[in-house]
Amino acid sequence: MTGRAGPAAVIGILAIACLAARGDEPKPAGVTYRLIVDRGHPWRPPFGVDRIGARPSALVVASGRPEGGRPSLVMLSRGKEIARSAVVIPAKPPYSTRSEIDDVADEVVLRVKSTNGAVVELARAKVVRPAIEADAIAEAFPVVNPVDLGAILVPSDWLLLGPGQSASLTVAAIGRDRDRLGARVLAWFDSRPDRKAAATIDLPAGRSRKKSVKLPEPPKSVDRDTLTVALEDSDGRVLWKKSIPVMIVSRPPARPRFGATREKLRYDAPISVRDPKSGAYSTMPYDGAWPGELDDVVVALPGGGRFVFWRGSSYIPFWAGRYNTGACYEWAEIISQPAGAVDCVEPLMDKELRYSRVAIVESTEARVHVRWTYQSTDLKYKVWGDSVAEDYYFYPDGFGTRVVNLLADPANNYELSEFIILTPPGAYPFAVLPDNPVDALFLDGRKHAFQFPNPVGGGPPKVDTGGHPAVYRLRPHRLDDQSAVYFNPGEVTLPPVVFGPFLDRGEMVTPCYWGSHWPLARGNATGNAIDDRMGLTPCHNSVMSWAGTRPRPLRTGERTTLDTLGRSRPMVDRTWAWLIGMTAESDDRLVARARSFTAPPSLELKGARLGFGGYVPERRVIRLVAEASEMVITIQASQGSPCVNPVFEIEGLPKSGRLQVLLAGRPLEPSHYAWDGRTLWLDVAIAAPTEVRLAVRRPGD
Repeated sequence: MTGRAGPAAVIGILAIACLAARGDEPKPAGVTYRLIVDRGHPWRPPFGVDRIGARPSALVVASGRPEGGRPSLVMLSRGKEIARSAVVIPAKPPYSTRSEIDDVADEVVLRVKSTNGAVVELARAKVVRPAIEADAIAEAFPVVNPVDLGAILVPSDWLLLGPGQSASLTVAAIGRDRDRLGARVLAWFDSRPDRKAAATIDLPAGRSRKKSVKLPEPPKSVDRDTLTVALEDSDGRVLWKKSIPVMIVSRPPARPRFGATREKLRYDAPISVRDPKSGAYSTMPYDGAWPGELDDVVVALPGGGRFVFWRGSSYIPFWAGRYNTGACYEWAEIISQPAGAVDCVEPLMDKELRYSRVAIVESTEARVHVRWTYQSTDLKYKVWGDSVAEDYYFYPDGFGTRVVNLLADPANNYELSEFIILTPPGAYPFAVLPDNPVDALFLDGRKHAFQFPNPVGGGPPKVDTGGHPAVYRLRPHRLDDQSAVYFNPGEVTLPPVVFGPFLDRGEMVTPCYWGSHWPLARGNATGNAIDDRMGLTPCHNSVMSWAGTRPRPLRTGERTTLDTLGRSRPMVDRTWAWLIGMTAESDDRLVARARSFTAPPSLELKGARLGFGGYVPERRVIRLVAEASEMVITIQASQGSPCVNPVFEIEGLPKSGRLQVLLAGRPLEPSHYAWDGRTLWLDVAIAAPTEVRLAVRRPGD
């Protein structure tokens, strides 16, 4: 694509190696120096149009701790000195420092005074600036979750346009060699070159300028197009050009306000493929990458939450955020590394979906239930006989539960929880990830905010939980006001692993772990450094992990049964449950929800009795059996906190007819409860003992 280079190419262009040191003077013994003119690491801010016109820096790198005289950095313009500054090399590695280069400097020199007073030149480098530098970004308004347009993790430098959206273009440019007054920005969709958007942009020499341009309406006859952006001088000569891929959606998927649907999410870029034997990279089309009978599943929630089971993520579910990122809680991963395993053993390796499956078990007005089953596999699709079923239950308040049912070899150690943020192709971590990605809200009222980047090798924060569990808020994007919620009442320790940043060329380029081997990309092993695939595939950013630390299971037992390989052997069967959600609710409200999940309210029943099991945290429900045509439930909150949005499974009430709900003697509005003939969800917060009266009214009653 014109106007854009991959990360490796950018690094090669922007990091200009120093020229050989000149002069016949003897150099100080021991320490050597390199001088690099650096226009900025592509993974470091500023990004996109904000980078245009940014000053380069002079990076001085010493081979060790300097001794003796302190070097000076001299800036030259046409051979004349215009600035000089002392260079202070740190006493500890990395032995490097950088200084911003003046706009008119065309050369930088590193000098030092020798012991006899002579000035010694250590290094010299040219400052090369392009005569024309420009970039452009296209954005759609208002912001719409890509999943609501039937798309997923759209490349960050593409334009996605749906019904009711308009698009604008922001162009930044600088001309350094001379004035270019009366320059013009032109933009058009290639399928309609006769309809161009145009705007004048004056470019005084050496000064960057930005211009916003409203784009014409996209053509409705195509679903893919290209937006061409050109910068011309006043005589019509093209100074710069860029092409931006465009995805056009004329008919978004029809989904219920609350419910689960099977569909095929759209991803227009190809899949990056690595040959594990040769290491060679290629691509394959996204469409047709899996058997045709396999679909994606999207759970739509009234508050805007979109919980997605995507083929491209190996069906590993995540919250698809409004700003084109995702928030994931992880999966069951074997961390004890079985004998013979190649790379990690986890379901993300199942790119071909040989083992992973997803099914909509229930989708009614009151509840959604989706089941994901899988086996943890290594890079070569080898499995060891263990199996996992994860059940996800959701209610109309946007909250639900994650239930992990693990049947495994007792010798295998599993990791169950890790906070992961998914990013689209081309999205640099420092451009989209929040500085405060996670908050821990303890049930005793305290709060700890995790700040990133975590110090290299710093480990987890030393916070005394006091034995109290915490509600965790994971933010998937710096602009998103919603956060993914995660809570288990038995999780009384902070994550023991907080991932540190990656370094490249001596600079911090990510705030935490980064990987391009998942989602979507195929054939690549787990990496531990940045790579060129960032622009070719969605990536993931691991924030923190509980590793082998797990809460106490709700149930556990050992039995001899068949594993997935057909072998009869002893296996351990365990079940865990977490409260989950995607919300912008206040911290206090979340803590109240967590308390309700931890301990059910006390009940007084008339016309009903408790069903088997009473309170079932896996589904966040209280089970009741009706014994009369009407029932009265008196709810008394526990733990001194309100009972928030209770859910009941009720057997014995007539399936036909209209359920009437009275709260404290007054009819509850239909928008504040949901009933499907078995499950009743109430949109109420009960602090004092309150009576709920239920009756099914038949036609004519």
